[in-house]
Amino acid sequence: MTPKDFIFKLTVPADADADGAGVVAVVAGHAVEYAGIEGAAGAAFVERVRAAAAKALAAATARTGCQAVVAAAGGQLTVTIGGESVSQPLPA
Repeated sequence: MTPKDFIFKLTVPADADADGAGVVAVVAGHAVEYAGIEGAAGAAFVERVRAAAAKALAAATARTGCQAVVAAAGGQLTVTIGGESVSQPLPA
């Protein structure tokens, strides 16, 4: 595992009383830090991830929730949740 090559998965329940999108955004924030994406680019990526997670969790059933996959590969940091992917180029 390196800042430019990693993957991890997180299952988020679609519980209306919990902030699942916030949890996914926090995890994305840690990935941004680890990958070395700085400033506005990192913050904007996390907000795009939060929006995608909110959309996915709203469409999911409480029983199954959603799996979020966070991966750095091929020069991109990507979060995939509910069939939607959000990507950000990794720094050189």
